[in-house]
Amino acid sequence: MTETDALAPVETAGVGQTVAALPTRPPGPGARALRVLRSPTGSRYVLLVGVLLLAGTFAGQIVHNQFFGLEWLKKQQDCLSEAEHRYPGDALAGQMWQARCVLPVTRRMTAVSLSGSAAVLLISTGGLWVLPRWALRRAGPLKPAPAGMQEWADKEVDDLSLRSRPRIVEAADGWEEPFTAGPPGAPVVVLPAGVGALAPESAKAIVRHEFAHVAAGDVRLVWLVRSTLVATVAVLAAPVLSFVMEMRSTGPGAWGALVGPFWGGYAVRSLLLLAAVFVVSQMVLRSREHEADILSVVGRSRAGLTAMLAGAERTQRIRGAFQGWWSAPDGPRSVLANHPSPTRRMEVLRQPHPRLKATCQDAAVTGLLGALTFVSVSRLAATAFPGTPLAPYTTLAVALVVGVLMAPVWGTQVWQDAMDDAGTFLLPARVLAALGAGTALGILAPFDETGYPPVWNSVATVPPAVCVAGALSAALARACASAARPGRHRARSRSLFVAALAVNAALFVGALRTAQELTLYTSVWPHAYWTWLTLPGIHSPHSGSDAVVVIFLALLALGWNLRSASAARAGTDSAMAATWRLVLPSGVALAAAVGVLAARWVSRYDQAQAGFVPTLQYDRMAAAAAGLVCLLALCAVRGKAGLGPGLWAAPLATVLTTGVLWSVRMHFLTADQAISHVGYFADPLAQLAFLGGLVVIPLAVLPARDPAPAARFLVPCLGAYGAALVTAALVRTDGIMLHF
Repeated sequence: MTETDALAPVETAGVGQTVAALPTRPPGPGARALRVLRSPTGSRYVLLVGVLLLAGTFAGQIVHNQFFGLEWLKKQQDCLSEAEHRYPGDALAGQMWQARCVLPVTRRMTAVSLSGSAAVLLISTGGLWVLPRWALRRAGPLKPAPAGMQEWADKEVDDLSLRSRPRIVEAADGWEEPFTAGPPGAPVVVLPAGVGALAPESAKAIVRHEFAHVAAGDVRLVWLVRSTLVATVAVLAAPVLSFVMEMRSTGPGAWGALVGPFWGGYAVRSLLLLAAVFVVSQMVLRSREHEADILSVVGRSRAGLTAMLAGAERTQRIRGAFQGWWSAPDGPRSVLANHPSPTRRMEVLRQPHPRLKATCQDAAVTGLLGALTFVSVSRLAATAFPGTPLAPYTTLAVALVVGVLMAPVWGTQVWQDAMDDAGTFLLPARVLAALGAGTALGILAPFDETGYPPVWNSVATVPPAVCVAGALSAALARACASAARPGRHRARSRSLFVAALAVNAALFVGALRTAQELTLYTSVWPHAYWTWLTLPGIHSPHSGSDAVVVIFLALLALGWNLRSASAARAGTDSAMAATWRLVLPSGVALAAAVGVLAARWVSRYDQAQAGFVPTLQYDRMAAAAAGLVCLLALCAVRGKAGLGPGLWAAPLATVLTTGVLWSVRMHFLTADQAISHVGYFADPLAQLAFLGGLVVIPLAVLPARDPAPAARFLVPCLGAYGAALVTAALVRTDGIMLHF
């Protein structure tokens, strides 16, 4: 019996309606939903919950200041005076002693601050049980679904790999939208009254759509976000209520403080935060509706769902004609809607391979949530880490937390898009711009900065760093997609998710940590413009870890490039075209290394006059310049498509240059001229990572193109000449960028 066969009517209990008895059939192709972190929209929900939990941390900090602020301030002043007395003239030792001295009060501040997050988590956990029951009560009184529908639905449980069997009920008269609620582990699918009057295909499409939500974990996610939002409102109100209770005993004149700058700013930022979170959660919810639509039609006809959507579209247009532009399908009300417009849902379903592509809105939301998390975690770490063994790792810890949270949000979306368009995927520049704009907005107007001026250094460094990580992630995703074997569900494979998570975590953690260091350097040395170019590179205390990340990404890109060239030889591409995919980047890398070495040989007399240490610094910068010129030369002929091969060719040029210079220096070192061999190789790669990051954004907006045959021979010459020119200019700067 097929899905469209005529079905016998079954009488609905309690009402004189009939519904088509839905048939039994063999299990389908086994549609599987992406798990939460492997879904771009699901990981956005996780990041959204993290933002709300961190908002509770700031509310807890305000409560701490109300009850323990004077004691904390007195302890700070006493420790400062004692530090100046103990270590006169040694500011660094005094600061370290002061951090240990105030450790008891800072630990208390951290504990009280985290209690705000704990309160949000506790209330939201209770909300997972209360809010769904409240929603079911609003839709009631509920009636059992017809026996035939429940029996058919039970068979769909195995087809969609559900862990629990949802119960199907009908809502009271007047309820129009189906939804799924219930306590965790016991979902209840609520159908509108009169669903039995629909065509059998449409009725089954509604049920299967709701089951797709259950399979994807949407039920818990949606109600978790809503309960966390309610919990955040309650926790944010706690400092205000505490202040009001205190003012009751102070006098009527103190009530004017509620409209003062601090509490006024606190109220405005709280409302903006809650409004932004609600709008973003509705946006993500609409994206999850598309994913449920796609999952519900895997391996079966889309006729039932499209017929239902067509009817909903007609009804919506009629309502819009009577209610005005506010309720139109694309009107302002759609921003707050739970579901996307039926027209948009049908557009996604009509695609040959339905998939939600990365949009500007998705990128802006990713940047906004990431920036809000970044500011909150930075402020919490600045309070909790000083005076502890973790103090040297403050910037790394902040970058690690935020980078790991952003990795699945950005990585899964971009890498799935690349797998769908293997060989032709190129991230639109407008999506990258939206990512940077959302990040800048989150840095400019964070909730945690109430009472503080904006940190403009962070605005100038963090958004570009996030854009660099996003652009490099897209380049690596394209290389991975070109090397993937066809004929598989590559976008849903576990290995792809692991690769995307590892690559994006390395990129975002490194970019955010470098941005934090650069923010600090520009604050401490605001006029040392040239040294800003080397402090995050060869002078960075993290140059070794930066070099490891560069080598890791370069080896991945090279491996994927080798597999892609091998597949191209076996496919439709000519053997010569496939060979050039490796020969051209390798030739440019070798030419750039030769150009730098030639320039260093010509300037050997200047090196002898400069001294031993400046000579080593010149070597590091010259090796980094070789990689930078190699990257620029490849992108000069291939546009943004040159970023992929440049990710392994540029480090290759740097390593080749460093290796030759190192072998030469070893023959002339004296006993008192010891050098760190690891640092000699690691520092140029770290400097290449920083200098390359400065040019990634301009290169990412270039149009992609294939190199002309003549360019294949001219580009290595361009690389050699450019590298020699940059090295000669570096020597003539008289060490302005090298000494610190």
